[in-house]
Amino acid sequence: MTGYDGPTLRAVRESMGVPLRRIARMAGMSHGHLSKVERGEYGRPVTPAIMAAYERVTGVRLAEAVVAVAERGGKPAARRGKVWRPGELTDMRRRAYNAAIAALTIGGHLGEPFGRLLDSTGRPLTPAPPDAADVAQLGQLAELVTALDLRHGGGLMSQVGKSLLRWAVIMLDAMDMDDRVSRALHAVVGGLALRSAWSAFDTASHEAARTLFRLALYAAGRAGDPDLRAHVLADVAAQHNYLGYHEDCLEIIRFAEGDERVTPAVRMVLHGVKARAYGAIGEGEACRRHIDLAEQAFTSTPDVPGWVGRLRDPAHLAAMTGHAIAELAHHGSGDDADAAEAQKRLGQAVEAFDPASHARAYALCTTRLAMLYLRADETEPGVHWARRALDSAATVYSARLFRDLATIRAIAADQEAPPLRELVTDIDVLTDTNE
Repeated sequence: MTGYDGPTLRAVRESMGVPLRRIARMAGMSHGHLSKVERGEYGRPVTPAIMAAYERVTGVRLAEAVVAVAERGGKPAARRGKVWRPGELTDMRRRAYNAAIAALTIGGHLGEPFGRLLDSTGRPLTPAPPDAADVAQLGQLAELVTALDLRHGGGLMSQVGKSLLRWAVIMLDAMDMDDRVSRALHAVVGGLALRSAWSAFDTASHEAARTLFRLALYAAGRAGDPDLRAHVLADVAAQHNYLGYHEDCLEIIRFAEGDERVTPAVRMVLHGVKARAYGAIGEGEACRRHIDLAEQAFTSTPDVPGWVGRLRDPAHLAAMTGHAIAELAHHGSGDDADAAEAQKRLGQAVEAFDPASHARAYALCTTRLAMLYLRADETEPGVHWARRALDSAATVYSARLFRDLATIRAIAADQEAPPLRELVTDIDVLTDTNE
């Protein structure tokens, strides 16, 4: 190996004004192959044979530059002939670059589309093979994506997560990776794919979410992580439930139920999803049974580190069970006692959630409370919760939130009270602004 990467070769070639096809023709190599080398698609330093071909055509002594830098602690040594240093430009390109900087300083145009400009910087290189430090850094980025998704909804984070995954999955194909590093890497990629899938689902990009859920499930299996696998299945089931495929939701959950390795915290989530599905199809006894099981799993969950431990959150439990019993009150029992119980649980969730860190979950609880009160013809509390949902919609981009607001609008539009007419108008303004 040479110590040079593909983007460096391209920088040398372009600094000398040499077309890539000329190098390919004179070196007897494929233009497509050299193009991939320059973009860094192979994820490794270039071979001596390729570097020699570039030296022959450009006249630049790259091998001497490598040796010189090593000998002088990063400062190239003086040699006879032209020794190219990383970052060096021809006089013409240097003057052109300085002229462009000067023009931009006084408000000039960039001169080319943003996408083409970024394409010219080369594709990102990933470690080959990755080590534990690389996996740890990827895990930190995944945590950041998760935190921002919980706070702002899936809008931007859906794209950020997918972009990060495009970089991360290249590492999964690395050869000679330590088994422990491989399992850790698959776990991080699985968690990131799961968060990206949920973000895509939250923005109504359902087909993208399905693809990302498949990647998450694959990575969880290769990681040997039963909790991650079960959580992926819970989220796949939740998407089915949201889209009205309640029987599919229950079938998917069964794939996770037989694994005794799954911790109580994740079992709590599984029971919460099942309770919501049973509520949506009006099976009150099954809905309440799984609410009880979710609560039992919550109380028996030990304190554990990492994302599994964070599931043991009273606000999370109150929100899951509150949404489930609200589904039952609307689609099944129609019982005032169920509606009151849903209001109580969702109210507890709202009080427990920190809007600064869980703004989306907070907002979805407020929309559900607004619907519960408005359907019971309790205008004042219904408008109160709807207003709080509208406040959240200013900073949360979530298709689920906007669908709930559309439902609230439909309920309010059937009534004549002035506060409700004003609410309809404000929802219309918000919807028009975000279209």
